[in-house]
Amino acid sequence: MTGLHIEQVEKKYKTAETDLKDSFALEPIDLAIREGEFFSLLGPSGCGKTTLLKLIAGLLEGDAGKIRFGDKDLTHVPPEARRFSMVFQQSLLFPHMTIGENTAFGLKMQKVGKKERLSEAKRMLRMVGLEGYENRFPEELSGGQQQRAALARALVAKPRLLLMDEPFSALDPGLREDMRELLSGIQRELGVTVLFVTHDREEAFELSDRIGIMSDGRLLQVGTAMELYEQPASSKVASFLGLKNIISGNIRAGYFKSEDNGMEFQTIHKMADGRQFLILRPETLRPIVSNSQAPIGSVRFKGAVSKLKFKHGAYTAQIQAGNLQLECALSRDEAEKLEPAQAMELYVNQSDLQFVEH
Repeated sequence: MTGLHIEQVEKKYKTAETDLKDSFALEPIDLAIREGEFFSLLGPSGCGKTTLLKLIAGLLEGDAGKIRFGDKDLTHVPPEARRFSMVFQQSLLFPHMTIGENTAFGLKMQKVGKKERLSEAKRMLRMVGLEGYENRFPEELSGGQQQRAALARALVAKPRLLLMDEPFSALDPGLREDMRELLSGIQRELGVTVLFVTHDREEAFELSDRIGIMSDGRLLQVGTAMELYEQPASSKVASFLGLKNIISGNIRAGYFKSEDNGMEFQTIHKMADGRQFLILRPETLRPIVSNSQAPIGSVRFKGAVSKLKFKHGAYTAQIQAGNLQLECALSRDEAEKLEPAQAMELYVNQSDLQFVEH
């Protein structure tokens, strides 16, 4: 059995010793991360991502559960004996050491000979784009260069797991993109297992093999970026992922009716009666233009254009359909034929309708 295995790990905090109610609880979590995988924990601030990361690193002790890597139980193993490395939001380089000495520090703690550790440090600095910086001090480097040095220091010890806690959040957008590309390339080349904590959806989607969505101390769903986007397990997951057009309603005798009574249609999905959330991904909503017709059995909406948007080469329109505000993706030709307040009709195929219960 390879990789990291988290089994029913939990942690509770109290605001004071006398409090009867827990102020925060990391609910029992089960998670398996494959060896060589890039796995991200994605969620809002305060959801428990960093708590779980510290439990894995051994910086916190859990209230229950086990943490294993391969066939080794690390639950009560001290942090320095786990052979894990960490990179934080701040580089935390030793200011009195050169970049070469900082990078080689972990190998020094492992009693590696001076010649070998300096050679390995130089090789790793070359890998992160800092060749020739060995004799500089941290204060002589930019923020982005300091994070590159921190990454080199973490990787030179050949960890079996690299833990990263929002490592790029303090960098400006351009540097963040550069660091993502650098990290992605190095991770593939070295085959190191990475557990990456972030609240940035774009970052998680770009870097990860799989993603775990966290909220309120719970692990809500695990999957690839495509699986999460196309098959969210709940409206909370869909909302956090930035999915638009989440409509609450009820199923009765095969009909879905929105809670605002502005939408009702028969669905081909076999579902029990009860409350449901309908998710309409923007790219599945298609405009009905002149000389075209909606496919038989599709669901149709009538409304008016309230706003047109252009971002990163993509066009979207916000459509006011009764009390609903729908967003649909458009091609350039489709967008250029529209203007605000213009009447518009949309359709979505039944196969593209998504329903979740909560």
